Amino acid sequence: METLEGEYQLLNSDSMTDLLQYALTGDPDARLTDFRCEVDAVHHRPGAEVSVGYVISYTVGDQPVEEYLVATTADVTGQVAELSQGDLTLRVWRHPDDPRLPGLADACQPETVAAWLTEITGSDAPSSLEVLAYRPLRRAVLRAVQGDRVFYLKVLPRKRADALATRHTVLGGSGLAPELLGRPGENVLIIPAARGRSYAQALVAAASEGLGVVPTPAQLVDLLDRLPAEAMSWPRRDAWSDRLDFHTHAAATALPERADEVHALARDLQPLLDAAPVGPVVPTHGDFYEANLYCDPDGTPSHLIDLDSVGPGRREDDLACLLGHLAVLPSLAPESYPMVPEHLAAATQDFESRVDPVALRARVAAVILSLVPSGSPEVRSTWLAEAQGWARSAVTP
Repeated sequence: METLEGEYQLLNSDSMTDLLQYALTGDPDARLTDFRCEVDAVHHRPGAEVSVGYVISYTVGDQPVEEYLVATTADVTGQVAELSQGDLTLRVWRHPDDPRLPGLADACQPETVAAWLTEITGSDAPSSLEVLAYRPLRRAVLRAVQGDRVFYLKVLPRKRADALATRHTVLGGSGLAPELLGRPGENVLIIPAARGRSYAQALVAAASEGLGVVPTPAQLVDLLDRLPAEAMSWPRRDAWSDRLDFHTHAAATALPERADEVHALARDLQPLLDAAPVGPVVPTHGDFYEANLYCDPDGTPSHLIDLDSVGPGRREDDLACLLGHLAVLPSLAPESYPMVPEHLAAATQDFESRVDPVALRARVAAVILSLVPSGSPEVRSTWLAEAQGWARSAVTP
């Protein structure tokens, strides 16, 4: 099955109830007492795999049991149960035994993480641990607190862990990002919290409390200008504008009732992306938006986080990433971001004085289109309309 619809229909069907019980017991005919299965999250990589997380509950004797299972169409080995349904083969595992994230099991153990933090900080203050994000087979992010200090644990496959460690070492050494504190577990990185607060938090505070100052567009560009030249030697990752076909497919799948409009938008955007002039290849962040840049109380940008995509690219794509994310913020929480339209307009005006407006606006539309699948059903149509608006303005900015 090549489409999300087909794979998801199976992964969310009644037959999965039987398959998951089989995965838990090893007996295809087993039926666990009070068995319940609820889909928690669907992770779709078009052309690669679909992975679905399930919250499972059942009773053993008189004791309730709750587990988290992940089923994937990916071909993986390890502590997995292999199940077949028609032409589709599924692999299922118990979280946190992710076959491509071998360090995750240790990183999910509070006692283990507490020992890691004690070794790093020299303090044995009480600590707490929570999972912030988990993409099966790809990455996990956990937040640990020891006393009044906050740390983030990132669990990745080996090559990605090595690459991220290099980026934190280089950018941390130049004061642009938190420094890597250690790699105590298999492909587990421990990074301290960034200094200050995120640009998103500064926007909320400035609007709701009259506190703090947000960075100016010029300061944001200056932060990008400070990215080290060494980043040019790192692998280049495709920007949203480079993967328009991929994001078009994902958006059309997430918004099937408007799939024709999604494809029409892509047809309008591609010639603009191909023809509009762009600047030279430069060091880029690759995921430059309000949650990934931090600033001091006076508005001065202090740190960049989520460095996985730092490398050579186009300045237009970094600037478009920020504008695209700002453009959708009001639809997510209008009461929290009443000042965003003002800041978006100012940033757009400034950025268009630095790069070609058509190239910039077409890229903003591509970024917003890429966000459509991650939005709730209530906002997907709004975001598509936003992307369409930026595409139209790219023709006559």
